Amino acid sequence: WEIRELQPMQVVECSYERRPEGYELLGGYAQRGENSAQLAMPATAPCLMRPLARPKTMWYMLPAPHTPLDPAATPVPPPTPLADDMLACKSVEQLVVAVACFSGYAVPDVVLSARDRLIASLSEAGVELADGAAVEGLLLAQYNELFALPWARENEVWLQVRPETVAG
Repeated sequence: WEIRELQPMQVVECSYERRPEGYELLGGYAQRGENSAQLAMPATAPCLMRPLARPKTMWYMLPAPHTPLDPAATPVPPPTPLADDMLACKSVEQLVVAVACFSGYAVPDVVLSARDRLIASLSEAGVELADGAAVEGLLLAQYNELFALPWARENEVWLQVRPETVAG
């Protein structure tokens, strides 16, 4: 596992029941230009999901200039989604997360097992989770296409941590 500090970012977000539905909505907005500017954007990775939240949510991080490469720069507001009843653009503040990698299918028992191992490792190291991080705040990061073969899938569990408990 490792600790990552993520700069503030702009994301497009949707609620979903099944992952393919979320990928379709987000892909339409970003890659097919289904937005007010009819702007197709480069794909970004990972796709982030909150699979234990109710409703479940999925994000695509928006590329520069919406999420500037320089964290001190002012982001350009993203275009409005055409499906604005199902998609929303929002700002996500800086995150400090603990990350555990795993491969294969990201089915619930595998994700929860990776989360539980990460929580145990963090506890041993004296790193404290942020409030709600283990359930509602659990982020699942997926780096591959939806139909990638299992041995080629790169997944991560992200848990937000209290930065003051992370050793230097």
